[in-house]
Amino acid sequence: MEYLIHTILHFLVGVSMSYILFNKDVLSKKKRSIMFLFGGAAAVSPDITKFFGDLFGHAIFSVPLFGLLFTVAFRIFIKDFSFVKTFITFSITVLMGHIFIDYIGNGVAFLFPFVKREFDFHIIASVDFVMIITLLISVIIGLFHHKGRVMILTGSILICLYLGLLSTSKVQLEHTLKNKYGAEEVQLLLTYPSHSQWGRWNFQVRTDEVWVNGYSPIHKTDINFESEREVRS
Repeated sequence: MEYLIHTILHFLVGVSMSYILFNKDVLSKKKRSIMFLFGGAAAVSPDITKFFGDLFGHAIFSVPLFGLLFTVAFRIFIKDFSFVKTFITFSITVLMGHIFIDYIGNGVAFLFPFVKREFDFHIIASVDFVMIITLLISVIIGLFHHKGRVMILTGSILICLYLGLLSTSKVQLEHTLKNKYGAEEVQLLLTYPSHSQWGRWNFQVRTDEVWVNGYSPIHKTDINFESEREVRS
């Protein structure tokens, strides 16, 4: 269920990103529906290769390939936009709608196969209802409203502000923890959104002397400890 909801997030981001980039309000509901469908599908598409045990779909090098694939298929139905504009739109949609969302989520090996480790700036959980509900409302209104692009752009701006606030909060918390334990002494520092309670970070800190687990509210940098274990030499 969690995977399905996360896929919906990719889809909604893809719909929003592609429609904004096409930069044209198509009045035909049929054409608009096709644009939404292709934009959402493009953002979900990198997960296809995972079913075959391959992570190449999540590599940044796969972006133009997916962009080209969806451009060719899209132009079978709609030729209102140039090939180049359509290609750029779908390529950016794949990049932002999937790879970027995974980067700010659980992580993504975007340099695969040259570097197989995952990179992340973990600020959203796999299921982030703030993003999903905001985008879902804007996409539904955007589908039927004659100025759909403005509606979707408004929802997207709200999401950008939300992600900006999360990023600022995360950086401030990590700065506070490094100051408390000494930046040079910290061997491991992890901060990530709590899966059990919205609105707070969980964190782990490890130094040569102590291992600490705790949490902190997103809206302030109060540090609360759940466990603290001294490391014996």
